[in-house]
Amino acid sequence: MKMTQTVSVITGGGTGIGRALALRLAGRGHIVVVAGRRRGPLDELAALQTGVEPCQADISTEDGQAALRAAVGERPVRFLVHNAGVIDPVGPLLSQSAQAIRRSLAINLEAPIALTRLMSPQMEEGGRILNISSGAAHRALPGWGAYCTSKAALYMVYEVLKQELAGSGVAIGSLRPGVVDTPMQSLIRAQDASDFPAVERFRALKEMGGLTSPEAVARFIDAVLEVPAERFSAAEWDIREHWDAVIPG
Repeated sequence: MKMTQTVSVITGGGTGIGRALALRLAGRGHIVVVAGRRRGPLDELAALQTGVEPCQADISTEDGQAALRAAVGERPVRFLVHNAGVIDPVGPLLSQSAQAIRRSLAINLEAPIALTRLMSPQMEEGGRILNISSGAAHRALPGWGAYCTSKAALYMVYEVLKQELAGSGVAIGSLRPGVVDTPMQSLIRAQDASDFPAVERFRALKEMGGLTSPEAVARFIDAVLEVPAERFSAAEWDIREHWDAVIPG
């Protein structure tokens, strides 16, 4: 009898951390379904590495969530990595429209909940769900009100599901990747100080070579995904604090 191969799922995988993680996992034999809104970067990624299956989908919508679920099909899921996220809208929180805030929440918060609901029933024993978090989940930054709020809420989703999924054979974790050299950081550096007062700090980090590479973050995530379930879920992982705990040497 032919065995059905498991798949791993990464959202926001066309660029940045998601792209680097997809290449790393597929490079060591995983079949990786990678979701993104733009077809071009997904096709470029798939051309680089066997095992990458692109899925163009806006995961903030029910249609996009259904498209990703259909791309997985009936295959068991090993890893589900909620990496997709947006920094917009940037600027004073009370100046943002309800529509802009809802868009942020739809991508950063509602989509991970919805996709976990869709995918968790077919996750294999020992499967892992990982929310890509941020220091902004724990520290208020003027100009990032929508982002801080959505990431703080996503952290609470991790805390709740850690309890609700206990004993299910599927573990959920949360991980802070630090300040990473991604397209999101380019957008942050392009902001006006009137909208984001801390912008000069991020510009200086880039100039001083203080950004972590997506490939380094992917290596850290890959290692964290493989730790025992109890340790994986116990507390939020931070690349700056826990690198040496999971990366040999």
